[in-house]
Amino acid sequence: MEVARLNLCAPLPIVDEEPILDSMLGWLARWLRMLGVHAIYSPSFNDESLLSINHLLITRDRELFRKRSLPTLLLETSIHEEWLSISSLILGTQLVINMDRSLCPICGSKLVKVGREAVVSKVPRSVLLRHDSFWLCTGCGKVYWVGSHHMRIGKELEIARYILSRLKASCVGNNLLIIHNN
Repeated sequence: MEVARLNLCAPLPIVDEEPILDSMLGWLARWLRMLGVHAIYSPSFNDESLLSINHLLITRDRELFRKRSLPTLLLETSIHEEWLSISSLILGTQLVINMDRSLCPICGSKLVKVGREAVVSKVPRSVLLRHDSFWLCTGCGKVYWVGSHHMRIGKELEIARYILSRLKASCVGNNLLIIHNN
């Protein structure tokens, strides 16, 4: 089953340090940032502004895909784990969280590792008592730690890695089709 289409037939991965995600893909932007991809995203992007941006655009908008002549990836599935797998295939991104590479999922800025003393006033006391390591966003100031939610993140990534193993890419005309072999 076709799950995505790239509007050019090119070897993978596509090298783009700052892929653009359209306003429908906030979930994917957050996950790619956690994986260390400097994904550019805004919920207020409009189609006209995206037509001429010279970066890989990832979209679910068929009309925008059709209009754009620059590299564009059309996600034709609604399954989030497939979005992540397809993006990994196209960008060559490892589906593994590495806190040294991770970016802030909210704003995309760099995270720096800090100790408890740096976040005393920013996290609940119970979190301070259970954790030694924290990461502070250099952009928005949000604090992160490896908590119980990382089990859920790990499970999502495990599903995405399995899906990735089932994806095949093949050129048809001027498009690279991404097929999920069930």
